[in-house]
Amino acid sequence: MSKERAGRRGALRKAVFALAVLLLAAALFFAGFFVRTATLPQGAKTLLWMWSEVDAHYFYDVEEKDFWNAAIGGAEGLFDEYSEYYTAEEYGAVQDSYAGLQNGVGLNLFSASNLVLRVAIGSPLFFACEEGKTVEEGMYLTGAGAAEDSLQTIEDGSSAAEVLASLSEQERVVLRFSAQNDARAADSFTLSVSAEEYTESYVLYACGGRAFACIHGADGARWEDVSGHVTLDEAVTGDTAYIRIVRFAGDAAEAFAYAARQFKEDGASALLLDLRNNGGGRMDILQSVASYLLRDADSSAEIVQTARFKDGTEQEYRARGNYFAEYFGDAAVYAAANGNSASASEALLGAMYSYGTLSYADVYLTKLGDAAARTYGKGIMQTTYTSGNGALKLTTAQIYWPNGTCIHGRGVTEEDADESGCPHAVSASSNADAGNAALSAILASIAA
Repeated sequence: MSKERAGRRGALRKAVFALAVLLLAAALFFAGFFVRTATLPQGAKTLLWMWSEVDAHYFYDVEEKDFWNAAIGGAEGLFDEYSEYYTAEEYGAVQDSYAGLQNGVGLNLFSASNLVLRVAIGSPLFFACEEGKTVEEGMYLTGAGAAEDSLQTIEDGSSAAEVLASLSEQERVVLRFSAQNDARAADSFTLSVSAEEYTESYVLYACGGRAFACIHGADGARWEDVSGHVTLDEAVTGDTAYIRIVRFAGDAAEAFAYAARQFKEDGASALLLDLRNNGGGRMDILQSVASYLLRDADSSAEIVQTARFKDGTEQEYRARGNYFAEYFGDAAVYAAANGNSASASEALLGAMYSYGTLSYADVYLTKLGDAAARTYGKGIMQTTYTSGNGALKLTTAQIYWPNGTCIHGRGVTEEDADESGCPHAVSASSNADAGNAALSAILASIAA
């Protein structure tokens, strides 16, 4: 046999072998597919069948992604209000938000309202606020436009969203604010700002007529005097210091450490911890912040809260240090909360109460009208599970304070009591009460 002929036969055998491998792989793939399909639950089989029929026969166009998103939306209807599905893009936005990475002017309104919830610390609007023109929680956004002579009236949340969305492509926007929801109010003022990327800071400190916050720039975070951009420094005088935690996210752990050092440097004798309108956040940040606020802690790893899961197992979340004596010494500690204080905020209250940092009589609960004063009452925990296509956040556990209390469904209320008394109920005109008369009332009570 010639070498040429033998070479052709060898090449033929290799080709046949390669084809056999491909056929075997294909057979295994389809066998696996059909086995997997055959073992799917009936509901999943029905959805697959529905899509195949819709795709083949439905008269109108339906995108496949829209079909599956609708199916996912239907499944979400079975969950509690705290559980939800995120697409990969949505989950990325959630992660950015928890990191404090924002894009915009920094104005946050209460849901379906033109009432100001907060101005994000470090945002363009925060720095646009100056003495005489400072936006406070509880003010109203009454107008917005591309120029001061072409402002559109803002009356509620829907009109605010519509107008602001229409201005999203503008380099700068003009915003009008006042203490009354009236475009013609005598105290109205305007600020011109541009939407930019920025890093929000989640802690504000004030004492002795000065205010401080972490400001993030290209060279990192700096602890800066921001008195010119807030009015809070005017209310917080004397020996009481004020620390507001906006959210347990982003830089809150780092910024709280700065605040603790500032408290020690200022030599204040009392601390008011403001958790009003703080809806919670990340567990690791709660653990870090709690490390500074457990007065009677015996170790650097005390239990901050315990999660009890569906199968009865428990997980303990512990403090990451024991710094109360070093930074706060013998200082009296008070806390302010309201109906929007939830989750990690309530857990921190529980940890402080459990370790003797404060009593119920040291808690100030702002109330609206005749409603009983209380915190939100969220004593459950969510866990997020991720895949390449998105993420699913599910309620997975009930939360207990270190002393065994679970406040889910009831919160901390003005009816709670211990040997020191009950929480103080402070009347407020709205939940946008940080920096206004309700805070002044709380500080006056502490000073007394």
